[in-house]
Amino acid sequence: MTHIALIGFGEAAQAMANGLAKEPAVTALSAFDIRFADAAQTGNLLSQAEARRVKAHADLKDALAGADIVLSLVVGSAAVKVGEAAGQHLKPGQIFIDLNSISPDAKKRVAEALAKGGSADFVEGAVMARVPPYEHKVPILLAGAAAERAAEILTRAGMEIEAVGTEIGQACAVKMIRSIIVKGVEALLIESLTAAEKAGVRERILDSISETFPGLDWRQTATYYIGRTQQHGARRVTEMKEAAATLESLGLEPVLSRAISETIGAAHARFKASTLPFDKDYPELLAVLAAEDDKAGDKAA
Repeated sequence: MTHIALIGFGEAAQAMANGLAKEPAVTALSAFDIRFADAAQTGNLLSQAEARRVKAHADLKDALAGADIVLSLVVGSAAVKVGEAAGQHLKPGQIFIDLNSISPDAKKRVAEALAKGGSADFVEGAVMARVPPYEHKVPILLAGAAAERAAEILTRAGMEIEAVGTEIGQACAVKMIRSIIVKGVEALLIESLTAAEKAGVRERILDSISETFPGLDWRQTATYYIGRTQQHGARRVTEMKEAAATLESLGLEPVLSRAISETIGAAHARFKASTLPFDKDYPELLAVLAAEDDKAGDKAA
């Protein structure tokens, strides 16, 4: 029987908890989020926790007490600070898993920060797909000395886990390097289809790439990827910066990773400056990207 604690209760954590709550092997779910202490945000967030039988805590120590596994799902910039804070409350035998989209070097800094506080085991993880559709069954890779033990516990809890190595950084290296391809496709669609929109040849370009790369619905693909830029561009920019840091740690110059980050960031800024609602199709999305600044707003806003 397993007690899982979540640090951070955003979209990904809520989706995972939604699935974990239905697993017989999961006897307890707890969560810490700084917003649990904010009266202006507590109401809705608490209702989300209650709906998933998650015990919400405004105190980190209380959330971690008795947990077999702790999953850190926060913004990347807070990962090290969270590791250090958690380390002060964790005991030997508990496993802290960092699931944030950060570079191998950053994962090592989280491990060092955790170790300052105590002797809990550190495992680094990489979430390999968008969480909400899969909930707790989203594919996750783990690495670290306790990765095999963590994988066994979480697999019994119904999760899709694979231990890929004992060295910190091996799991997130897979994710970061893969991100160059995935976000690279996103950036290519943004740049090429924005140009096609401006030139009045959008549908011809889509027809042409559909012939060159059959088997994919490129119109649906454009809607999906550019829509992700609109909704989650800031997070994707951060991930590509971490991908660039990963390449640098390997002695490589991250030319494309930086360009992908800049392309997605600029497009996200244009969407942010517009009034376009979410869940629109590629023609509406491209209209915003191709509009003149006096129509779409200052892209640096």
